[in-house]
Parts: sequence; structure tokens; C-alpha cells
Amino acid sequence: MMTRDELVALLKKNAPDAVIVAASEIIDNDGSIAWPYMLRSEAFLATGHLGRALGDLHMAMSIEPSEAIRQRIDALQNVIAFRNTDILNP
Repeated sequence: MMTRDELVALLKKNAPDAVIVAASEIIDNDGSIAWPYMLRSEAFLATGHLGRALGDLHMAMSIEPSEAIRQRIDALQNVIAFRNTDILNP
């Protein structure tokens, strides 16, 4: 299993698919840790999967509530709302 630092390095190397796989493995082994959800959320954002990213942020928030996670959730919800409005009202 990869460490947090290794996953962060993969994100910096623009390898979101590898981060998704590795973070999912960590989550499957122990779903009570917030950071794999946070990093997988970043990887989902990088691949354009906004809904999945939001779901992972909510999971991280339920495990380890923080203002930083709440702000990320709010920001992503705003992006999703903007995209949906843009799609529905061209």
C-alpha cells in the first residue's frame, strides 16, 4: 500500500488514475481514514468526475470534520451548480 506522501507525489506528477487506484485500495482496507478520500477526491477532480469528488469529500467530512473540508465541499458544489446552469441555459 502507498503512503500519503507517495499519493501526493503521484498527484503532482499528474497521475490521477494511479491515485484513484491506490487510494481506493487504502479505503478498502480501512475506510476510517480521511486523507485517502481527500486525495482520491483531488484525483477525481483532475479527471473531471465532479460528483465522485464531492462524494469523497463528504466521506472525509464524516470521518474528520473540518472547516477546510467544508470549504472544499462548498466550492465544489458551486462549480457543479455553475456547470449545471451553464448546460441547462446555453
